[in-house]
Amino acid sequence: MTISSPTDSIKLPPESLRVFETSIDSWAWDDSLLTVNCCGYQKLMTIDLNRKRDQGRVDYQLIYLVGGKGSFELEHQSQDVHKGQIVLYTPNVPQNYTYFAKDATEAYWIHFTGHGVHDYLHQCGLLDAAILTVGLVDEVGELFKKIIRELNMKKPLHEHVTSAYLLTLLALLGRKLQSSDKQGKEEHHSDIHMIMEIMHENYSQHLVVSELAKKCNLSLFRFIHKFKDVTGTTPGQYVTNIRINEAKKMLSETSLHVKEVASIVGYDNPLYFSRVFCQAVGIPPSRYKDQEEL
Repeated sequence: MTISSPTDSIKLPPESLRVFETSIDSWAWDDSLLTVNCCGYQKLMTIDLNRKRDQGRVDYQLIYLVGGKGSFELEHQSQDVHKGQIVLYTPNVPQNYTYFAKDATEAYWIHFTGHGVHDYLHQCGLLDAAILTVGLVDEVGELFKKIIRELNMKKPLHEHVTSAYLLTLLALLGRKLQSSDKQGKEEHHSDIHMIMEIMHENYSQHLVVSELAKKCNLSLFRFIHKFKDVTGTTPGQYVTNIRINEAKKMLSETSLHVKEVASIVGYDNPLYFSRVFCQAVGIPPSRYKDQEEL
């Protein structure tokens, strides 16, 4: 079934075709930040579908597979794109892809343009690879449906509404990509995160860096290097930062004296504590407490 906005007509293809496609065109070549040109959904049932555009198109196209798979000619080689993955074509890039009915391919697609598109796609990380994996995101599918509905109904200001939906759609895809990257990094650094928790729970005690390294099954050198990669500072300085932050809370929120605070956060020598505090904060703890009490 094809729904096209120029005539608002519904055409039923022959039974042998069995390709469900909703396509809405709204060509608005103005100087907008972002404009949706057309949007659609395809579900292959009994026949194959091939798109071949040797010169590409003058606008951007994003394809989001939600079922089956497709065969795409990307970077001079044929690559399979599976459900949960997206392909983004930039202007004037050749497009050659095929959906096979036997794979039961389902895909949303959208064409768009605008002077702010490239920068926005870059911010969302959608230009980082030819194929990007985002998984099946219900919110994204719903946004595609809303865009199709808006273009079909053509209510007042529908151009602005579809642009807003597309901005949200791209942002959600970008967030999904960044969340996946962050999760992968967190899993890779789970040992350091465990040590950070130990530090926060036991900052007032004497923590030996070599012992912390053993908990991670790392050499002392490798542990310090990895810890600094994750936190931006050394293990010793990280503990010091925790102690100073806790001391600042106590000095400003309690009636404890400097000597008492020093002992609580792990410093037996109050003079040494004052020196470390002054280096970190810029003023002695006694003056900091006086200022907070004003």
